Amino acid sequence: MTTISECLIKPDVAYALRALVHALHLDIPEGNLGFRCPACKEPVKPVKAHFEHLKANPKCPLTPTKRAAAPVKGVGFADLEE
Repeated sequence: MTTISECLIKPDVAYALRALVHALHLDIPEGNLGFRCPACKEPVKPVKAHFEHLKANPKCPLTPTKRAAAPVKGVGFADLEE
């Protein structure tokens, strides 16, 4: 049986998870919930209807100054270390 280590998640679901973590006062190091940018694989956070890099990444093709289209509507979810 193959083990899946990544899947797509929509921003609204990711944002709900982020809100739950905040409501439960869970300690997440540097706010990194395990979400990754599909282009550069750097950590991102859900912000309502899109994702933003945790730290600015001008080299990423999905950085707002480099993309002409709307924000990415889905992003890869990397498994959290257990």
